Amino acid sequence: KSVIQKINALSCYLQTFESNNTTMRRKTAPLTTLVWLIIAASILLSSVLEERSPIKMMAVVVSAEATTSPNEGCNNNDNNDDQTCTDPSTEEESATTTTSQQLSPSGERLITSTELASHGIKSTESKEAATAGGHTIWLSILGRIFDVTSGGPSYYGPKGSYNFYSGRDASPCFHSGKNNEEGAAVNLEEWEDDKHLMSVYDWSQFYEKHETYQFMGVLINSKYYDENGEETDVRKDIVERASKAKIIADKEKEARKKARLEKRKADREKNMKK
Repeated sequence: KSVIQKINALSCYLQTFESNNTTMRRKTAPLTTLVWLIIAASILLSSVLEERSPIKMMAVVVSAEATTSPNEGCNNNDNNDDQTCTDPSTEEESATTTTSQQLSPSGERLITSTELASHGIKSTESKEAATAGGHTIWLSILGRIFDVTSGGPSYYGPKGSYNFYSGRDASPCFHSGKNNEEGAAVNLEEWEDDKHLMSVYDWSQFYEKHETYQFMGVLINSKYYDENGEETDVRKDIVERASKAKIIADKEKEARKKARLEKRKADREKNMKK
């Protein structure tokens, strides 16, 4: 700073000298230019060393004081005497808090049942009201939440065949087809037939792999995910049983297909001998 101040003082001296001596003005012009070049270089060096903006440093050198209105950050109303002042730092902190989202250890967004319900569609609403104002439609299956707005009111709207699923986790209903509160309350982990669990799990994979449905996060404080977004033992057991049932079902399906092909081949050979 002291170097810049001295250079600035020298520049001011030269300018004063030039203004009082017209004859010397032309002769000292190159020297003045050199001084200003030195000042500019000093500013850039100082900005690097002190991590300050070069523009701010220039303002210091040329003594251009930045004036701040005492009402800066206030919302003035010319029609009345009301004046609301806000602290910009407070606004930034508030905005950060508002937009921040809690994530699970695996990086998945944590969603409460209340938030999920706010994205449901009441059966009494009109189709227009269902998606008015950019309202999005969410559903949960096995604790994993998806935005199914692209499915439209025809599926998830008031009269849609899947309307009951919006804004809630109704996993058991995906197998039973009992789309009501009683059906949703069934403890599917108590089902003895693992193929029933496989049916629900297949539906969950349908949403996971859908081209337009978007995964939003996990339903916390549910039987599938705890308050920290960790997968519960109940969900792990359901997925394990369903996966094993899927493997068995696929093998049985392949065996039936092979049997059909062998039978067709045998029938063709039999007809050829006739």
